Amino acid sequence: MYLYYFIKKILSKGDEFDISEVYYKNIVDMTRDIELYQKGGVPDSLDGRYELIVLHSHLFIRRLIKAGQNGKILSQKIIDILFKDFDQSLRELGAGDLSVGKKVKKMIEGYYGRASAYEEALYSDKNDLILALERNLYGTVNPSKEQIKYIVNYIDNLNKQLNYTSDKKLLNKFPDIDVQKSL
Repeated sequence: MYLYYFIKKILSKGDEFDISEVYYKNIVDMTRDIELYQKGGVPDSLDGRYELIVLHSHLFIRRLIKAGQNGKILSQKIIDILFKDFDQSLRELGAGDLSVGKKVKKMIEGYYGRASAYEEALYSDKNDLILALERNLYGTVNPSKEQIKYIVNYIDNLNKQLNYTSDKKLLNKFPDIDVQKSL
């Protein structure tokens, strides 16, 4: 799917949307791309969807942080929305009030652990990224080499497009990023 479609759809609803909400909604929309499941081999399950949201959130947040203080503020807002979404999703799935806090805490710890692993791997070589993906994104399945290659290329293309997007554009409107077009 093309990210531009989602950006246009959400931004056309008016200026009442907070940019952090726009970012998060688009991140979630990106994780629903069927090609990530079919070509990328990500399990189409709660675990797979969680892993994709964590991965995409981290990739956007790491770029926003590079955009200075305003990027850091926006990143924190996105993280806050992400954690609220974890809470809401658990409640919708029927988790009891007493267990939601513990489960959300575990999901938050998982986010930071994965973000750390991805960050370290992204500054290393492709083999480290593959290992991080196998442990996290593919934790419950054994992907083929082609599926891993697809996801590694996807991440590489998304990072390139994020890095080519100016700070001003990144902070004023969600960037027009089309990862699939580059694959």
